Amino acid sequence: MNSVKEDLPDIHISKAEKGDIKDIVQIWVKTIEWHANFDEDFTLDKDGKTNFSFMVSKALYEPSQIVYVARSDDKIIGFLFGYTKKHSGFFKKRVIAHISDIAVDEDFRRLGIGSKLMEKFEKDFARENQADELSLYVHLLNEPGVEFYEKLGYSVKLLSMRKKLEY
Repeated sequence: MNSVKEDLPDIHISKAEKGDIKDIVQIWVKTIEWHANFDEDFTLDKDGKTNFSFMVSKALYEPSQIVYVARSDDKIIGFLFGYTKKHSGFFKKRVIAHISDIAVDEDFRRLGIGSKLMEKFEKDFARENQADELSLYVHLLNEPGVEFYEKLGYSVKLLSMRKKLEY
């Protein structure tokens, strides 16, 4: 067992700050690289890190967006980025709180940190914004992710399908 896990101090979940962006991006890149191992579409563009950093930085100041970080001592070991989106015009008006990205440093996985981030998002952000439901995307080949979300009560509602074009 990893000694980091054996000596795990208290985990604190809080809103991200500007100084947290570098650590958030670092954790995100490792997660994206893991996804790229089973789906080449996750291979980062040359500007991918910069664009993600900009998006998360912007989210810190947008009321319809949120970034939470999980800290162990002063080290960021995970994050969640989410936002609200309003559906109206065609269907009964509703607000959906969407989790865009969630990642935990691989040395700290399976310790309940992802669950704490998800709980914070649901109880604080989604409910404060009067969301009717939560949504997220998970790759079908990400079996640990699918299991994790199912344990939290998520189920498949829509299935996204794609077709590659050959030139």
